Amino acid sequence: MKTSIKIGKLYGIPVKLHITLILIVALITWSIGSNMLLIAESLRIPDPGVETGMISYTIGLVLAIGLFVSVLIHEMAHSIVSIKNGINVEEISLWLFGGISSMEEIPKDPNLEIKISVVGPLSSLALGAGAFVLGMLFTDPILSFVFLYLSFINFLLAGFNLIPAFPMDGGRILRALLAKKMPYAKATVRAADVGKVFAVIFGIIGLFFNIFLILIAFFIYMAASQESQSVMVREVLGKVIAKNIMTKEVKTISPDTTVAEFLKKVTTHQHTGFPVVRNDKVVGLVTLGDTKNIDESRIRTATVSDIMATDIVCAHPDEDVSEIWNIMLKKQFGRFPVIKDGELVGIITRSDILHSFNILSELERFRGNEI
Repeated sequence: MKTSIKIGKLYGIPVKLHITLILIVALITWSIGSNMLLIAESLRIPDPGVETGMISYTIGLVLAIGLFVSVLIHEMAHSIVSIKNGINVEEISLWLFGGISSMEEIPKDPNLEIKISVVGPLSSLALGAGAFVLGMLFTDPILSFVFLYLSFINFLLAGFNLIPAFPMDGGRILRALLAKKMPYAKATVRAADVGKVFAVIFGIIGLFFNIFLILIAFFIYMAASQESQSVMVREVLGKVIAKNIMTKEVKTISPDTTVAEFLKKVTTHQHTGFPVVRNDKVVGLVTLGDTKNIDESRIRTATVSDIMATDIVCAHPDEDVSEIWNIMLKKQFGRFPVIKDGELVGIITRSDILHSFNILSELERFRGNEI
């Protein structure tokens, strides 16, 4: 199921909206539209002077959209600085908890990571200050309310993102500061641990005051764990190249093989996928999942060439396994044919990489070289 919609590009970066955004926009619209007087009193800003109804909910919708435009500007600030420092940004996603800039790689230079991370909160502070000035200048109570509320939102966004917990900017700034004094992977683990503490605190507060904080706590805890694990995997697998762990005796299949024969081969060899080879050249990759759309009446006549994937990604024997792992995660591939000089010399699977990681992790602990 497709969960995100591409709405366009900014600075050459695809911008996507996640379906969860519909839920949060509706929730914010309703919350603001039905509580405008209470919001005005609690924030000590001018009462817009409208009754709960069409106008108030329209204002709520405008502010909900304003929030995510503010988040988009925040993420664009990260992305532009990243691109100008040679780091490609694959996309920006706006979703339930705000926005995420998906970078091709995380900078290991602490100063660069601080520079990229801090520009987001700074942009939010600038937006907040600008909205505050406009809110104070406008005499119309509705416009004054809208801009002062947007000012509050952006100041809150800046403050929240400076919390030292992944995936917020504060967590990345903390990691960068620690990385100046210790190895990058160890700094990540330490910063992730701090993030987990904040997640627990948010969760406890949420139990008594706001259930939404529990969702945020869960998100922060999971993000901190994933960041720590991801860096550890890259650190360990960065010491390994494909030819060290690939399977050299590769079972292949011809594109002219029928689907029925392919299924029999899967049962015999207990492999769920095979490189497809014609005249000693890899022309595709077929997996058990590729057969799900084939009608049972056709499995004896349809061939592997009818269902195989042809847009395959191949690895080189000397390629860094951590890079292969990153591509596997991003593209959701389960196996890579390993090619040298146009010839198939092996295959590397997700299981091969995980097996290698588990062994190397145990050896690191055994040698007393913990990350």
